[in-house]
Amino acid sequence: MNTLRNLQHEFMCYLVDDAAPEIITRIESTPQRSAEQRMSYYGQAYILRLKEALCTDYERLHCYLGDELFDTLISQYIEKHPSQHTSLRYFGQHFLQFVEAFEPFKSLPEVAEITRIEQAFANSFDAADCPCVIQNQLAQLVPEAWASLTLSMHDSVQLLPLDYNSFQIWKMLNNEQMPPERTRDETTWLIWRYNLVSQYRALDKAELSALTIAISNGSFSHICEALLDHFSEEEVPLKAVGYLQQWINNQMVCGLNQ
Repeated sequence: MNTLRNLQHEFMCYLVDDAAPEIITRIESTPQRSAEQRMSYYGQAYILRLKEALCTDYERLHCYLGDELFDTLISQYIEKHPSQHTSLRYFGQHFLQFVEAFEPFKSLPEVAEITRIEQAFANSFDAADCPCVIQNQLAQLVPEAWASLTLSMHDSVQLLPLDYNSFQIWKMLNNEQMPPERTRDETTWLIWRYNLVSQYRALDKAELSALTIAISNGSFSHICEALLDHFSEEEVPLKAVGYLQQWINNQMVCGLNQ
């Protein structure tokens, strides 16, 4: 068993960083291929699989950068961040930080923002399931419960603040259309999962204030206080309840905590 374990370890070391060349001596050559060539197929296939995973996770970024530049980017990422997990889902966990530090993109902030968008969609899709609140549960609250009410939001709910029109660029790429030039556009986007499909929409300042408080476990009364910066005192209660109803209808709320 130890012999098999050692062989498996040597094989993994060879695949990841060529750190076990002695494994070549354990492989038989054939008239058609040497042992080195036979092992190289495994090494190349491993790298190609990692590249395939990144191409799948960052499909629109790939479109934006083009084949050559994207291949350079992911090749250097693979070299700097070898896979450390048995699941490919986590292989790109350092990709955003790597893109932000990659020299050509420091003057192209939309590249990092497109990367963030793609990561957010992946995170929303993979978020854990939970039973969502329905409107009937809201109707059952007693009046005294509203002031201290807090919400448990679905794990897929994410706020994505962007400084440029990167979401417009992403949408055009997603529709296989020519993306626009980068322009300044400070907008916060909401990304979440509804009926197993990732959704997104831009947030106005009022809803952003309310949702930020809800996500940070602030109470309904705190949400109402924040909305006073956007609406009159008479409008606030209806606006706050309206937002809450919308979030529930969108399957964004997993719990009403009294």
